[in-house]
Formats: sequence, structure tokens, C-alpha cells
Amino acid sequence: MEITLAKALKYKKRLVGKISSIRGSKNSIIVGTEREVDVIKAFELRSKLIENLVNLKTAICKANEPILADIFKLSELKSYIVVLQEVDTTHGKSNRGRNYLGVDTEPVEFEAQLRFSEIEKTISEANKEIDVIQERVDQHNHLTKIDVVVLDEVY
Repeated sequence: MEITLAKALKYKKRLVGKISSIRGSKNSIIVGTEREVDVIKAFELRSKLIENLVNLKTAICKANEPILADIFKLSELKSYIVVLQEVDTTHGKSNRGRNYLGVDTEPVEFEAQLRFSEIEKTISEANKEIDVIQERVDQHNHLTKIDVVVLDEVY
């Protein structure tokens, strides 16, 4: 079946969820109770779903070759934002310490090389770049079609 990458990505998420829901936890039951799940059939289905997932991921990967740099750049920009959000920007006197008795210590003066406003500006610029790249990726995902097998068992 030919579908857009956007739909393929949604299908992939559903497929991964279905695979992770198949467990062997109902394998051992008390003798004489009704078996709710045929574990052998469940694992056969799981194998079929995994094969489908591998083929789907392969098709998605091939279709994404023209935008791989954008995908990698998005990932790195998002990671950069996380790092920036963790930067301590305390500047000036701050009473942030407690001694071993839990009593506040004397104020300490801090000096931040990168100030809060600079961090926020850098994050804002990175988010703008993310939006531009994400728009290109979204366009690619909506316009590019791939041929994949969509299994009814996933729904």
C-alpha cells in the first residue's frame, strides 16, 4: 500500500505500541483455569509485527535520505536546548547554601559568564531554526510516499 511518510510514521508508532503490548505474562496459569491468551500465537504475531516494523523502518530510512541532514540537525538543536536550559545563570549574591545542620549559610557572590538573557536569546534562536527545519521535514513527510504493508493486526 502506498502511503505518505507522515502516515507511515503514525503507523510505526502504533506498530511499536502493539509489539510492546505482546508479552508472555499469561504463559503460566493455574491448572484448570481458562487460558485467556494463546501465548504461542501471540509470539507468532509478534514476530510478524517485528518483520513488518523492520521493513517499515527500512522504507522510511530510504525515503528520508534527502533530508537526513535536517533530521540530524533537528536532533542536535533539541539536545543543545536541553543543555542550555541546565546552565546555572546565578549572578550576584545568593543565599543558596545550607550547612550540615540545615541552617542557611552566609550569602555567596556568584559570577555567571553566560547570563540568563543570553541563554534565553540563544534558546529562542535555536527554536526558530528548529521551526524552519521542522517545516521542511513536515513538507517532505506529507509529499513523499512509500510502499509498505499495513497490517490489520496493528489496529
